[in-house]
Amino acid sequence: MGVGRNTIAKYREGDPKELSMYGIRQSKLDIFYDFIIQCLESRWSKSKTIKEIYAKGYTGSKSNAFEYLCKVEQKENKYFEAQPYIRTMTEGLKYRTGSIGKEKDYITREGIFRYMWMNTRLTVAHKNYIYDQYPAVWELHCCIKEFRNILKKRNVPLLYLFIEKYCKSEIKALKSFAEGLKRDMDAVENAVAYDYSNGFVEETNSRLKMIKRTMYGRCRKQLLEAKLRYVGNYRNG
Repeated sequence: MGVGRNTIAKYREGDPKELSMYGIRQSKLDIFYDFIIQCLESRWSKSKTIKEIYAKGYTGSKSNAFEYLCKVEQKENKYFEAQPYIRTMTEGLKYRTGSIGKEKDYITREGIFRYMWMNTRLTVAHKNYIYDQYPAVWELHCCIKEFRNILKKRNVPLLYLFIEKYCKSEIKALKSFAEGLKRDMDAVENAVAYDYSNGFVEETNSRLKMIKRTMYGRCRKQLLEAKLRYVGNYRNG
């Protein structure tokens, strides 16, 4: 038959449902299956579960472990708890091999950008130090929050106050930004006051360019026109 004894034994003794899902190949995590179920019932997170599996002697990769836990979730129709706290990149430097963060209190440039743009967490000590040593960062962060507030509230008077304030800024980039808003005031006012945008036009142009590139050298104007009309009717219908 060309089939080994071990293969036949696995199919004879194994669970038919599991064999149909995963085949006969055994995983390094199979010996931890009961423990994983306990973690699932105890509402642990995947990261915590995998950490304990490594402590019990698992030697495989983390990616395989996470994939295995996903299969367990599908089989049991239950889900592990979400990770309660995700370590920031700055905090992670303390645990990275060869990193300067293992010896010093260190924060990445990207970490500061994420704090200002994405509202990610920074420790109080880091924020106080950055604002004391680099006052421009505080002004830049205020500028970002004020401009977002203007767009959120759709408040044109606040826009005028914003432009007047930052036209006097000592930071060259902020001053240039405010003066640029002043030069195209009508468009900026409309963008603040109304929900309308040119998104529909940009989408249509992008679709036209995509079709043109895929059909370049392969058709004439009539076929290109038919393809555009077909796509439009298909989406609308």
